[in-house]
Amino acid sequence: MKSAKVLIVGQGLAGTVLGWSLTRAGIEWRMIDAGHERAASRVAAGIINPVTGQRWVKTWRIEELWPETRTAYLSIEQELGVTLWREMRIRRYWRTDKERRVLEAKCARGDLDPYVTAIDHDSCVLAPAARVDVQTMLVESRRRWLKEGRLTEGWVEWRTVSSQDTLTIDCTGAAARSGLFSHLSWSVSKGEVLRIAAPDLAPDTILHRGHWLLPVEQGDAWIGATHEPGVEDLQPTSAARDALLASAEKLTGQHHMPTQHMTGLRLAADDMRPVVGRHPDYPLLGLIGGLGSKGVLYAPWLARQWVEQLQQDTAFDQEVGIGRYFPA
Repeated sequence: MKSAKVLIVGQGLAGTVLGWSLTRAGIEWRMIDAGHERAASRVAAGIINPVTGQRWVKTWRIEELWPETRTAYLSIEQELGVTLWREMRIRRYWRTDKERRVLEAKCARGDLDPYVTAIDHDSCVLAPAARVDVQTMLVESRRRWLKEGRLTEGWVEWRTVSSQDTLTIDCTGAAARSGLFSHLSWSVSKGEVLRIAAPDLAPDTILHRGHWLLPVEQGDAWIGATHEPGVEDLQPTSAARDALLASAEKLTGQHHMPTQHMTGLRLAADDMRPVVGRHPDYPLLGLIGGLGSKGVLYAPWLARQWVEQLQQDTAFDQEVGIGRYFPA
C-alpha cells in the first residue's frame, strides 16, 4: 500500500463508512482501532426512521439523504458479499390521544408526505424505512482490513497527533471527548438493547411504541433502546431489561425471555446534529462525531464531505461543520 494520506482512528460506524468512501475515491488511508467494547455501533439497530418523536417530525434531511445513503450501503455490501441494506416499514402505535391528533393534523396539511402510508384506529404505517446491519458491516470490514494490513489494533496518543504530517480523522464516538475535541459541547447517553426469540414477526415490519421491536435473522428480534443521559457505565441493568421486556409484550401480546443483553454509549452534540470538519488549531486533525441515534443515515453524507474536502477543498456543510462552534 502507498503511503497513507489519511489515518482513521476508530472502526465504528463513522470510521467504517469513511474507510469505504475513501477507497471508492482512490484516497490512500489506514486505520487504528482499539475494539468496540464501549462503542454505540456494537449495539446499533441501524434503523432509518423517516418520522420520529411524539410530535411526528420528519427526520432531518431524510428526503435529501435517502438516495445517497441507500447507494452507499448497497455498494459496501457488494464489496463484502453480504447483505446489509433492508428496506422495511414501521408500524407505530400511539400511546396517547394527543399523539394521534397531532399525527392526523399534520397528515391533513401534508406535512408528513409521503411517509405516512396508512392510519387505523391505534397505529400508522411509516414507509419507506430501512435497516442497515451495522454489526455485520463492522465485522466483515474489520476482517477484510486486518487481512490487507490496513487496520492496526491499538490506541492513539492524541498529544502526538498534532505534530504528525498525516491527516488524522477522529471517528472514536464517545471516546472523542477525551481527545483534542474534548472542548466541544458533547453529551453522552447509555443505551441498552435485548435480543429475544420472536419467530412470528413479519420480517419487513418494525413495531414501535415507545421502544422499537426489530425482526432480525433466525426468527429473533431486537427490542430497544433505552436512553440514559449522562450515564457512562456499560453494565446491563434489570430496570432496562424489565422495561424492554414489558414493551415487547405490549407489542406482541407474548411473554419473552432475553437471549442477549447489550449496552453501548451514544455521543451527541448539544444541537443533536453530527459534527464534521478540521480542528481550528490543528488542521491535520479532523472529526466525524456526534452521530447520535440517526448515524446510519448521516454517516455516508459526512464521509462524502471529507472526500470532497480532500479532492476539491470543498467547505463542510455549515449545519454540521465544526465551524459552528468557532464563530469567525
